[in-house]
Parts: sequence; structure tokens; C-alpha cells
Amino acid sequence: MKLTIGTTESGNAFTLPIEAVTQTFGILAKRGVGKTYTASVMAEEMLAAHQQIVAIDPTGAWWGLRSKYPVVVLGGEHADIPLEPSAGEVIAQAIVENRFPAVIDLSLFRKGEMIRFMVSFAETLYRLNREAVHLFVDEADAVAPQAKNYGGDENRMLGAMEDIVRRGRKRGIGCTLITQRPAVLNKNVLTQCEVLVALRMVHPKDIDAIKEWVNVHADPIKAKSMIDSLPSLPVGTAYFWAPGFGDIFERVNIRKRQTFDSSATPKPGETATAPKTWAEIDPAKLGEKIMATVEKQKADDPKELRRRITALETQLKAAAAKPEQPEAIRIEVPTPILKDSQISRLEKVAEKFLAVNGTAHAIGTEIANAIKAFTANPSSLVARPSIRPAIAPPRPATPRIPLRTPPTVNGSGEGEKMGKCERSILTALAQHGECEKERAAKLAGYAVGGGGFLNALGALRSAGYVDGDPLYITNAGMEALGKWTPLPTGRPLFDYWHAKLGRAEQEILRVLYEAAGKPMSKDAIAADTVSATGRPYEASGGGFLNAVGALRTLALIEGRGELRAADELFVK
Repeated sequence: MKLTIGTTESGNAFTLPIEAVTQTFGILAKRGVGKTYTASVMAEEMLAAHQQIVAIDPTGAWWGLRSKYPVVVLGGEHADIPLEPSAGEVIAQAIVENRFPAVIDLSLFRKGEMIRFMVSFAETLYRLNREAVHLFVDEADAVAPQAKNYGGDENRMLGAMEDIVRRGRKRGIGCTLITQRPAVLNKNVLTQCEVLVALRMVHPKDIDAIKEWVNVHADPIKAKSMIDSLPSLPVGTAYFWAPGFGDIFERVNIRKRQTFDSSATPKPGETATAPKTWAEIDPAKLGEKIMATVEKQKADDPKELRRRITALETQLKAAAAKPEQPEAIRIEVPTPILKDSQISRLEKVAEKFLAVNGTAHAIGTEIANAIKAFTANPSSLVARPSIRPAIAPPRPATPRIPLRTPPTVNGSGEGEKMGKCERSILTALAQHGECEKERAAKLAGYAVGGGGFLNALGALRSAGYVDGDPLYITNAGMEALGKWTPLPTGRPLFDYWHAKLGRAEQEILRVLYEAAGKPMSKDAIAADTVSATGRPYEASGGGFLNAVGALRTLALIEGRGELRAADELFVK
């Protein structure tokens, strides 16, 4: 049985033998040229051959496989079964015992949660698995980083990935590592891959990582023509090189996907789509199996047993020590909102507003009408009765108040007559709901401290279109805005800001964006930048530090000791 990946330059079908399921691949490419797409085609072929695959997905790009194949999506926004950071061992055990294909979507996890999950998952998979399974690891530099001086769980995670790549085949585990930054993927892991899949790359450090692989596996002279052509390779074209696995060396045009392309980058103005059909699975049955595994693990865990015993003992002691409380007597105390003196002051304010034309006159009219309504029916402005127990029970924790969501009004008001900045601010609030001022400015495309933004915001507040801190759009604002087109988020938002920035800011933002939200030290960021002279910026240099300050002011980056790109740049 063969796995059909694409066509060669001569037009012949390019295939891999079924034994590729237990081989190790490294797919290396710059962003946006088809590395995840290529891996998904490989996964489709393995699934069509009834082979088990598991995809580790930190970006939420793999769920489209489910449009044709019975792949269980664990975690993420398209989950068949939710995923917890503590469930790594349980999930690995269930996959090994029940042999179902899976996409493990970690895109909703924080960095620490992802590491916690991956440590126990990778260690357990390597320890238990004995049948053929292929593990796809997207953004592999996040689970096998090159950075030095890491420790704790990160060190365990790297050790587990080294075991899978170096020795996993003896336990039936094949692996494909996928990364857009080979320079930051651990070299001990990368050089153990038996098959190199290289798409377009331009960064010298990333190309150097390919040279390291060649030095271990292949002929540097034969590699020269391939390496020289990497910066100009068309999107969707890849070199497959496997000196020790059939002596493969081919330039391949990757075939079209047969499943929904959930890894495609959204385009501005494009409506998000979803598959019309889904493959049949039984998530309830799989969920029961996974839950049964969880309960079995807890029942067999002495630590969990001791924890339960301790919790029960604590509850018994608290119940014994707690005196009986008499039943609370509830007393309703109505509280009027306005006093006579306050009404008198409001009447004077209303008179001043009524003496002025325009918006102020309208405000005065509203105040005067409100006063008339109150004096006609004072009970209309009495606060809800407060209920006071005679003997108060322990005060519960204050629940978190959810953010305001924008009103649903979508009128045909004065939006087209507004200035560009006012309309952009209103659109950002209509699209995203309640926002801090810095976030609203970033989404609208303006500097939060700039005169244009502050003047526009002041005008919107005066008109009653925006209120609050954080900011939110009012019903009047929605009516005035009328029909609106969503502002860019994710990659389009990155492209918008990147085009507006200076060279140093562009390079810093590019490096952090390509790190996919992973925090980086200033030294690591500077090392990956390219200045106008072709050399990296100095992390301690004024140009670099000023650029960091400017990006932080624009709310495009976050952090102090370590920096990361803002979340809005990754929204899909």
C-alpha cells in the first residue's frame, strides 16, 4: 500500500510506502507556504490506509480532518470532548487502549498548561504504546525548544520528545515534527528525523538548521541545489529527502487536501466557513472510556486517596465545630435614590444646558423630562429593596461580573458622516464588546496616546455613543454607527500594524508573531532580528529598546522580562 502525497516535477505520482507510519519526518518551512497543509495530506493518506494518527495542535488548525475521517477532536473550539491540562496521562492511555485517531487541540491552553499536558502525554504514550501510530506535532519548537537553561517540566517534555523521535519506532511510534522556525527547534531532536521535508525558507538561521540535518544524514554537495532554491520555492512545493528510507530525493507538488482546510488563513472580509458534513464518531462512548480511565487512575493513586481522606476529615471537624445558626430574619429597607436638594441642583443644571444649542440642549431636555417623570411618580426611582439578615451567614465570594456585550441595534444612523477614527472606535467596540482603552485603540488602528484617538474618543463620549471604563458602545452609538464591516484581527491585524511600523519595530513584532504567542527574552528576540545592515539588533541598544517601548505603548506586545505578541494578533 502506498501513500500518495503529490506529483514530482516529471508529473509522476509521488508516494511513500506504508512503513512511513513509523518513520520520523521533519517538515520545515516559513509561515504560510504549506507546512501544516503538507502534514495534513500525509495524515489523510494514513487515515485512508486505516492507520492510527494523533495530531498535537497548538493553533487550532487540524480539526478539518474530522470532515471526512472519524478523528476525535479533543479540546479547542471544535471539541468532541473537552480537554483539561491535567489529563495528559489519561488521554494517552485511552488512545493506546482504544486505538482511535485523534486531534489534540491545545489552542485554548496557556503555555504552562500546554507544558503540563504534554509532559504526561508524551511520557505515557512512549511508555505504553506498542502498535503503529503516527504522531504529528505542529509548532514543534514549542514542545522541543532549542533554548538553554530550561528546567522542570520543560526539561521533562523535551526528554519525552527525544525518546519518541529517537527510539519511538521500536514501540510503534512514528513522528512528524512541523515548525516554521527550525532555528529554535532542538537540534538533538531535529537531526534524529530520518526524512526531511523542506518548503520555502528565507531566514539564514533556519537554512543553517537544514544544513545541520544534511551534515548528519546526507551529502552536502547534493544538498547545495536544494538549499539554493529554498527561498524561491512556490507555495505548496516541497523537497522530500530520505537517504536512509528508500533513498528518496524529490521535489514534489503537494496534492489538494480531501478534507476541510481548517489551517487556511482567513482573508479580510471573508466569511468563515465550516464543513457541510462530519464523519460519524461516538463521542459519548469515547468520553465514557476516557472518564473510566480517569476514575481508575484516581482509584489506584495513593496520593488521590490520601487527599480524599484529608478532605473528609477536614469537613467532619468543621461540621462538629460550627454552632447552629438561628434562622435569619429578612428585613426590606427601601432606599430612595434622589433627595430634594439633589433634584433642585439637577433642575439648575438642566436650565444651563437648555440655554445652549445643539447636543447640550438635547441633554438639558432629557434631564428636564427625567425630573418631571420623577416628581410625578417618586417611587419610579427607588432602589430595589436591600435584604438584610438579622444574623448574616458567611459572605460568599464575589462572583466575577461578565463583560458587557454590545447592543444588538444595527441602525442606519450617522456612521458614514463620522470621521474615520470615530467610526473605527465604534466598530471595534461593536465587534469585540467591552474593551480597555489600549485594546480599543489597537483594534481601531490608532496609538492610544495620539491626539487623533483621544480627540475622537472625547467626541464619542460627549455624544453619548461611548461610555464606561473599560469602554463600551451604547445603544445610541450602535444606532449612529449603522451598518458596519468588521475590523481585521489575527494575521490581517498583524499585517496592518506591521506596514505602519519602523524597521526595528517591524522586526521585533515579526519575531514575536512567528513565535506564535510564546514568550521570548529580549536577547532571543534581538538574535532573530535583521537590521537594515543585515545584522541583528543589539538587545541593549537604544534602537532596539526604543522600539520595544513603542510596541508596548501600542499594546502590540506584552510582558517585561520576557515579551510576547498580543493575543489579538492570533485571533482566527
